[in-house]
Amino acid sequence: MGIHRALWRASALLAVCTLTVAGCGEKHLKPQGEPPSSSSTSSAPPIEIHGDAADPVNKIVIKAIGDIESYWQTEFPKLYKKDYTPVKGGFYAVDPTQGPLPPCAQAASDIAGNAFYCAKADNVAWDVEELLPSLRKRFGDFVIPIVMAHEWGHAIQARANFQGETVTKEIQADCFAGAWAKHSAETFKPSANDLDRALAGVLFLRDEPGTGQHELSAHGSGFDRVNSFRNGYDEGPQACADYRRGNPVVVELPFNNAQDAAAGGNAPYESIVDGVPEDVEDYMARLYQQGTGKPWTPMKPAQKLDPRNQPDCGNESTKGYVLFYCVPEDYVGFDNVEAMPQIYDEAGDFAVATLIATQYGLALLTRLGQDSSDKQTSLQADCLAGAWAASLLLHERADSRYSLSPGDLDKAVSALLLFRGEGDVERQGQGSDRIDAYRKGVYEGAKSCLAR
Repeated sequence: MGIHRALWRASALLAVCTLTVAGCGEKHLKPQGEPPSSSSTSSAPPIEIHGDAADPVNKIVIKAIGDIESYWQTEFPKLYKKDYTPVKGGFYAVDPTQGPLPPCAQAASDIAGNAFYCAKADNVAWDVEELLPSLRKRFGDFVIPIVMAHEWGHAIQARANFQGETVTKEIQADCFAGAWAKHSAETFKPSANDLDRALAGVLFLRDEPGTGQHELSAHGSGFDRVNSFRNGYDEGPQACADYRRGNPVVVELPFNNAQDAAAGGNAPYESIVDGVPEDVEDYMARLYQQGTGKPWTPMKPAQKLDPRNQPDCGNESTKGYVLFYCVPEDYVGFDNVEAMPQIYDEAGDFAVATLIATQYGLALLTRLGQDSSDKQTSLQADCLAGAWAASLLLHERADSRYSLSPGDLDKAVSALLLFRGEGDVERQGQGSDRIDAYRKGVYEGAKSCLAR
């Protein structure tokens, strides 16, 4: 075995937008009533919208509405033991600068940059000029049905009389969207890459780091939202229907101190690349010693490389490699001039830390006799990076100088989802697979990562 090539060049760079910025996020008007009483229909009528049905975005929306309504006609009775009532209040594709405003909207700002379901009017509305076109341009066609499926999650809550905090309602709606996404394969035929890009859209619509879970505007962190989407995708709508206040637990991290808050939870780049390799190796060494009863032989120090003059790894060139674990010489190397600084600038400190951590996970697995070039081993390394993050969250090692800040887990999943290059899927798995592995490590710990 030679080099485990972990990385590439960034295929997409994450720019985070908060839910309070028009044109970037989404907002839900507070439900003020219940939908009409239940009645079933034997056949679905054509979908009609208030707006231009020939608009390319609206064409996707119309197709999505038909499929989502059909899905809930079947699934809602299974979950709630009563018939599903289709949304009756209408579907509104709105240009906030032109109007007219849809029911429940009091001002153009209520719809600008937003999509919402309003229980009082039992209607769905969306910004067809800014929100959906910008999401489509950035994340592809399939993100539009995902946004619609999320809004239908709120319609399901109204019909089921679901009670809970805003954040619980939001992540449950994400879960319902994930359950529908799994079902949508026949209608939309999304590729694995389409699903990854749609997940990036879910991540994009996260809360501002530091938002409290009890705030009325809270939608959940990117980690919470992606976790719930994947929960619905993997487990189906029953797992979503089981959501209750405080279950599942959302990750709410305080800033560590005033300095951390002032920096937005972002540590300086040099403190990450200088200190994280040593901290992660310490974590992996303890796992190795606990599992084998043998001492860990220290690795060579991590090499911060200039891509114009990178060393060989054994008999292989590392030219063009951004991040890798050199098996024969037992060190982790990474581009410290272009790629990692760029990732830091675009996705933050813990994106860099997470990618580095995956390579130390590979070092541990290699010492346990696994093939570092195997895709399953790579996913296990992602899992171990999640377990390392959990150890920081729980302060398991008193001598570690690192702790998590708000938004760090969002940065981690963005790194695993968005940063990859040609051939990386074959070596490492889809972004959704990597996120699933990482989540497993965060929630279940290192033992779950080491089991094959």
